[in-house]
Amino acid sequence: MATQYKAFIDEYFQLNHMERILDSVDPKSSEYYIPHAVFRPESTSTPLCIVCDASANSNNGVSLNSILLNGGTVQQELFSIISRFRTYKYAFCADIQKMYRQILVNESDRDLQRILWKPNQFAPVETYRLRTVTYGTACAPFLATRALKALAEEEQSKFPQAAATLLTDVYVDDILSGSNNLEETKALQHQLIQLLKKGGMELHKWVSSHPELLYDNKNLDYVFPSDSNSVKTLEMQWLPTSDIFTFRVTVKLKDNFSK
Repeated sequence: MATQYKAFIDEYFQLNHMERILDSVDPKSSEYYIPHAVFRPESTSTPLCIVCDASANSNNGVSLNSILLNGGTVQQELFSIISRFRTYKYAFCADIQKMYRQILVNESDRDLQRILWKPNQFAPVETYRLRTVTYGTACAPFLATRALKALAEEEQSKFPQAAATLLTDVYVDDILSGSNNLEETKALQHQLIQLLKKGGMELHKWVSSHPELLYDNKNLDYVFPSDSNSVKTLEMQWLPTSDIFTFRVTVKLKDNFSK
């Protein structure tokens, strides 16, 4: 666990998503130090999920989240996105990789995103400041989705199909889209990749109901499950090869029956 944790923090720093603070604390400035450790042994894909707990109270009894506005919702309702996804003959889904961390926070607000880190048991405690939108803060979903909306609106003249998709077929960082024509779907896929690059974002974990949408592009980070394997899509189980939704239910059986 310690090795995984250090690798995560090292990557965060190397990607310039956080910066080290070497100067002393200014008593006149506003600072907030965020706890940042979550371990999920039940998860096979991400057992170590580091999330900043901005709801933790500081020494004055106030948390960062308690004074932040959440910003509201700018994306469409989940039901509308999934319902539209079911109408496409050629469907695909993908994730925007590290979406929150591609969006910079104003420099004047970064001291409210401080963390403490100790590289090893013998090293002194170091202070860092997170430079990007931080998962765990109340406003993070709004900031990320609003930035995505702005990107779509700014680039819609160059990438009209992709811009429309970002405005209607995205839930947080998950894209669920497609069309009824294979070539149009391939073109949409290409436009999405190019448009998101304009905002420094990349798509990964591509899944599709048609193999040509994956295998024809060797640069894609894709997953193509077998007939019996499903992928999790917005908390639902999708079988891409047969293009159906399924449900996984865990039934606990009692050893003793009353009758």
